[in-house]
Amino acid sequence: MSRTDSPWELPDRTLEKAEQADREIRMSDFALMALLPLRTVEVSGYPINEFAMAGLVGLCFFRPARGGARLPAFVVLVLGALLALLLYSGVTNQVEWTRRVGHVAIVAGLIWAGGTGRLSLRSVGAGLATGLIAVIALAIVGVGGNTYAGRLTGFLGDPNAGAYFIAVLGTLAVFFCDERTKVRVAVAVPMVVGLVLCFSRTGLLAGVFVGVWVLLGRRLGTFGGAAMAAGLVWLVDNIPQGLTTFGPFSDRSGSDNLRQRIIAQEQVELAAAPWHGNGPGTATVNIRDLEFFFHNSYLAVRQEGGWGALILVLALLVFAFVRLSDRARAGDLVAAGAQGAIIGIGVMAITLGEVLLDTPMGVAVALALGHVLQSPVEVPPDA
Repeated sequence: MSRTDSPWELPDRTLEKAEQADREIRMSDFALMALLPLRTVEVSGYPINEFAMAGLVGLCFFRPARGGARLPAFVVLVLGALLALLLYSGVTNQVEWTRRVGHVAIVAGLIWAGGTGRLSLRSVGAGLATGLIAVIALAIVGVGGNTYAGRLTGFLGDPNAGAYFIAVLGTLAVFFCDERTKVRVAVAVPMVVGLVLCFSRTGLLAGVFVGVWVLLGRRLGTFGGAAMAAGLVWLVDNIPQGLTTFGPFSDRSGSDNLRQRIIAQEQVELAAAPWHGNGPGTATVNIRDLEFFFHNSYLAVRQEGGWGALILVLALLVFAFVRLSDRARAGDLVAAGAQGAIIGIGVMAITLGEVLLDTPMGVAVALALGHVLQSPVEVPPDA
């Protein structure tokens, strides 16, 4: 096996060789990322995709950084502070924190791997595309389970979590898998179909907002774009109740009432929480002796690590988003797509509890920071 075929390291430390490698498919990165959408497949009680991501991070320890790149100091500080805060909260609250902190450590490892150029971005995009298309197709024909009648689940497990994976990882797959428009369209079509079949209101809004951003928002520049992105996320949380239960969603009143009860109990939990939260893995509530996960990821992160943890996670997302602004404004569609994925994260976090500390968030930030290491894009004077 030649050096360029080895899964253990990139072909060369020089930027020219690294960029050439990015245009090829690395089977290790491709295969491991293709496992990420398998949310319900477990080994020894742990999701197989967690093992896949841990394995990918492990491989990256044996690879050189792209052109000697280092993770931005701000990102290092944020990730270190987040892990330290969650660890402190877990120990202080005397909860079982190892599994949850281990998961966040893997997410941080993905961000390190992507932000130092140790991941093949095209391979990641192609792997995500293949994995998502496979689970969507299998779910349509009834393979992988059908936990919600009339809504796409399969190996994605839950239609809302499935919509999160498709909206965020699907967006990354479309823009990172290949530069050719026809390939991107071929990947985008099943993503749209899967998102529609999940029948998730927030997921559909996230998909629409990604499209709006790529077509229009990316042209606004750093400050205007950031304001528009924040406005889109705010809009989701302030849609009149009547508009969320119209037409095909008119039968959601029961689930919406349950959601309101869960949110009310979330507020009770947060009101009694210390400044460092109630500890990793505690973002659950009990309603009539039944346990439910938080239905808002912003509140879930506060529950696990307090306001400090939430500020750190949001700072990380904003940093990655802003780093791409000049490229997106200059017409770099990959940068715009990566920003769209981050917007999708912000939108989905409003109605889904496991978003801001979940693996798709880490992959989105990893690819965003990794794309910044590509050859620079000049902003036209009249852009």
